[in-house]
Amino acid sequence: MEAGFAQQLLEYSPDALLLVSRDGSISFLNTAAERLFGYSRAQLLGADHSLLLAESSREKFHGVLAGLAAAPSPHAPFAGSGRRADGTELQVEITCSLVPAPAAAPDTGTSVALAVRDAGHRNAGTGPVAGATHSSAALSSAVGGGATHGSAGSSLSGDFRRRTPSAAGAPGAARAAGAAPAAFAGHDDELKAGSLRDPLTALPNGPFFNERLAAALRRPDPVDVLLLDIDDFKHLNDMLGRSAADELLVEVASRLRNCVRPHDTVARLDGDEFAVLLTECLNADAVAKRITEALHQPLRVGGTMVRPGVSMGLASKSAQTLDGAELLRQADAAMTAVKAAGKDNWLRFRPEMLNTAAHKADGETGLRRAVELGQISVHYQPVVSPGIGSVVQFEAFARWERHGRLVPPNQFLPVAEQSGLIREIGDEVLRRACAEIRPWLAGDAAYSVAVNVSGLQFQHRDFATDVLAIAASTGVDPHQLTLELTESVFFDASSDVLGQLRHLREAGVRIAMDDFGTGYSTLGRLRELPLDMVKIDRSFVAMIKTGQEQLPFFGTMVNAAHALGLKVTAEGIETPAQAKYLMDRGCDSLQGYLFAKPAPASDLAGTMESALTALDKVDAGQ
Repeated sequence: MEAGFAQQLLEYSPDALLLVSRDGSISFLNTAAERLFGYSRAQLLGADHSLLLAESSREKFHGVLAGLAAAPSPHAPFAGSGRRADGTELQVEITCSLVPAPAAAPDTGTSVALAVRDAGHRNAGTGPVAGATHSSAALSSAVGGGATHGSAGSSLSGDFRRRTPSAAGAPGAARAAGAAPAAFAGHDDELKAGSLRDPLTALPNGPFFNERLAAALRRPDPVDVLLLDIDDFKHLNDMLGRSAADELLVEVASRLRNCVRPHDTVARLDGDEFAVLLTECLNADAVAKRITEALHQPLRVGGTMVRPGVSMGLASKSAQTLDGAELLRQADAAMTAVKAAGKDNWLRFRPEMLNTAAHKADGETGLRRAVELGQISVHYQPVVSPGIGSVVQFEAFARWERHGRLVPPNQFLPVAEQSGLIREIGDEVLRRACAEIRPWLAGDAAYSVAVNVSGLQFQHRDFATDVLAIAASTGVDPHQLTLELTESVFFDASSDVLGQLRHLREAGVRIAMDDFGTGYSTLGRLRELPLDMVKIDRSFVAMIKTGQEQLPFFGTMVNAAHALGLKVTAEGIETPAQAKYLMDRGCDSLQGYLFAKPAPASDLAGTMESALTALDKVDAGQ
């Protein structure tokens, strides 16, 4: 028989035929299988086989697979329960047999051929359907040539046994279900479907989503999770009314479905929180962008035109991903970071986000107490000037010691921003820095102290006034104070940043743009900003490995900044090669672990000595 004709026979067989690979994923199905289970081929290919099995039948199914090792010939048909795409269950009869790996691809391992028939019209206790065994054998023959020997079967059954759910229904319960009156069967299906679907949007609900996520993670393919919710939904609910808010949720669900492929999963987890599961996606970032753009389009609900904002976090499976719960925690941490940064955006997960989110509740309580008790300390890192050959500035960093260890700023500062404590912490750091560094500042009018400022601090109209008041109360000349801001803060439309910065500069305070080059400002736009210096981000400095690299953008940035009358500092310097490279390109100041790590005010003399020693070695070419 020709291979093409054999393929046609499989495709048009009246029985649902499937091939399950060694890892449990579905590698083949025919039209009858699509029709029986209600999934498209694109949705099932690569999906885990357990998606099509009711939970009460999984243990029995895996037991049959284990038995194939001892008797590799096609197993007699057995009764079970399948599950359709809409969540309803159906009574089926399944026949299975082992299929050896093709000679051309021996590494693929043994597969299992399945023939499935709808047995809803039969009593679960009746005998096997004639012909079912032949369908399974035909699939085995067509795709691989029949059953394999015992050792291969044993390997396969072992793989499947590891996937057996730990709390599957007991055999007695399965028998009782089979004996249930037929009159209750339809009602039972409706209840099960309702338990897996959100009644408002008809999307899969949380348990259904978690099950699909767990199945996806068992396969070697890429897995991405997007977690999102509607910004200020409670306010929209109050403003629009319950009915219109429900319309909004239904429309969001529809737009989400239109942004992904048929075999991806969109679920409503709770309230205004949705999740998207992407499998075998090559560019999850593009999907996140597409969703953001789709949901930003205005819509009319309850007679009102609204444009809801959406905060979204993206997390992707890695070699370290343990389970679906971890991936959801990561996506949630990224979503939390979006909300902290101003909402209505999306971010990809970074490990530090999880640390912050995991300790958020406990961290906020502890941080609030630390602020009340004055337990936020300040460490200082020197900034050296190669031209002068001395330390010209100290940058102040907030530190929180808890449980005997220092909590990294990238963990507790986001908590401070989310909880509203950032203003109090910012004022405390500025006050301590001015008071502790003042004796050193008194030695030379060119010396200065730099303090980082959060964009949230500028949302207070009296921020500039408070800064100048602290400088005055500690006896520090405003000309010796530098405030460092990231690029994004300069363009925050929600606060009068530029107005307050101009007020501060008029009083003598210097303004520095931190992490320069990582945002969206251009050198041309720098001319319009109240700015005195830029700090080249450490990510660019890290590109310098040997000092022999051709990185012309360094010269471009330094020369352009100088042309605008701005000083240039490079931060994150860890090697003499990096320091020499940047000195040769005209950087005014250098900062990093090469010179000294941040240290308490009591260690200022030691950090200065360390910085100058390192600078001498760079000059000497050591």
